Amino acid sequence: MVQIAFSTLSYSELEAIINIIGALEGNEGLLVASKIADQAGITRSVIVNALRKFESAGLIETRSLGMKGTYIKVLNEYLLEELKKKK
Repeated sequence: MVQIAFSTLSYSELEAIINIIGALEGNEGLLVASKIADQAGITRSVIVNALRKFESAGLIETRSLGMKGTYIKVLNEYLLEELKKKK
């Protein structure tokens, strides 16, 4: 399932996921999409699309906290392993 989800990502979305998961402390955390976008040099919409794809695949869970950012929890431990291969 993890490999299938990765295969649906564009290059920019893959970069977004790498930066998002890298910003998390462990398997979950809070992040602000605009900060990640600025750091990675991509648009916020790319981050949102990547998050939606992975949430639809059941790999992560997200919850918007408004101005505070987005809470993200990794649900599939193989996501982290596959991500290490992609770096």
